[in-house]
Amino acid sequence: MWLKNKKVIVLASFLSFLILVGCLSRVPTQPSFNQTFNQEDEWIMKAYDALDNNDEKAAKAYFQEAYNLTKNKSYLKEIVGILVIQRDFEEAKTLALEYLKQNPKDEEVRAALIGILTSLKDFSNAQKETEILLAQSDNPQNLEIASSVFFLQKEYQKSVRFLEKAYALEKSAEILDKWASIELLFLNNKTKAIQLYETHHRLYGLTGITGEKLGAIYLDEGRYKEAAKVYEKLFDEFGEQIYAKRALEIYFKTNLLDLAQKFLESHSNIETSDEILLEIYRTKKENTKLITTLQRLYLKTQNPDYLAWEAMLLYETTPKKNRKVLTEVAKKLKEAIVLKADALYYNYLGYLLIDHDMNLKEGLEYVQKALEKEPENPYYLDSLAWGYYKLKDCLQAQEVIEKIPQKERVEEILEHYDLILKCQKGKQ
Repeated sequence: MWLKNKKVIVLASFLSFLILVGCLSRVPTQPSFNQTFNQEDEWIMKAYDALDNNDEKAAKAYFQEAYNLTKNKSYLKEIVGILVIQRDFEEAKTLALEYLKQNPKDEEVRAALIGILTSLKDFSNAQKETEILLAQSDNPQNLEIASSVFFLQKEYQKSVRFLEKAYALEKSAEILDKWASIELLFLNNKTKAIQLYETHHRLYGLTGITGEKLGAIYLDEGRYKEAAKVYEKLFDEFGEQIYAKRALEIYFKTNLLDLAQKFLESHSNIETSDEILLEIYRTKKENTKLITTLQRLYLKTQNPDYLAWEAMLLYETTPKKNRKVLTEVAKKLKEAIVLKADALYYNYLGYLLIDHDMNLKEGLEYVQKALEKEPENPYYLDSLAWGYYKLKDCLQAQEVIEKIPQKERVEEILEHYDLILKCQKGKQ
């Protein structure tokens, strides 16, 4: 978890000169194009082509040729960026200083120089350059750069002060996150970090990075409901399934089934929401909702398991099993069997037809199909014996039911066995 590992914290602006390198090496300079194609144009085109192919060495050489030809300082700016990419900080520093002599107000190169100096651990000069940069403009970006200089020296309070000033100018979630992360991980001020995230969310809305951080802090604090609510809001805002998954994981692990159910029922766009609701309804014995969900899933997927489950549940939860209900249950089971020849479904249908005297012969045929798949299943053997009993064939009923091992004769089977024995004795 990011809370446990300080290395995971993203403080990208503290190496912001690397981002600036992208600007330095990718923003095209504006050479003076003439009607006639000239040598300067050729070097520049080759340089950018080399950059597109990630060949910094060749690009540097081409920019150097363009600079030698024209003495245009903007080409030095491009070379500085490439040197930083190559981590040749000493030469990059030399060229940056040379460039700034001619272009002292170029904030991009000065910012890059500050990054170069911090990489060389020359913090004294980095601070001096930062002061010059801020004197030119104390905009949020420059304040973040100042913050990075002090952060790298582990002067976290000073680093935070610059971030606070930057955030006051620009209510950026990224700036806020850097500030809160330092409070949390380096100043051990969790309360302040939570306050910063909560206030930002209340005033300016939720973002992915700040929402995820706050959710993780809540989890670390054992504030599970609050964490789950943050992930719910993130899902509402961005629609990413990972946020719904995190909220549901929290609810299930903390046995907050009511909250999980409420979340799922109000968000049909959660993947497998109906499948998850099935388990919740089953656990909570909300059979009406369970049947409705099974019907919806069957219509959506044509999975016969949902249809068979619905039929069995309808039978087991209906107090008065009149002919209409029994006919509907049998119809659904027959439809399921056409799609999936499952032994359980064969036996359930067969026993239904037998036990309610709907069609004894047909019921026995279904039970025998179940036994073809699972010939030693005690429940299926009991159904077959019960069919023979209903047909008054007590001897065959006794022969079948006695194939069930005694240890597997549950209460219902024993009840049938007693009736079958009495029947057989009466025949003798």
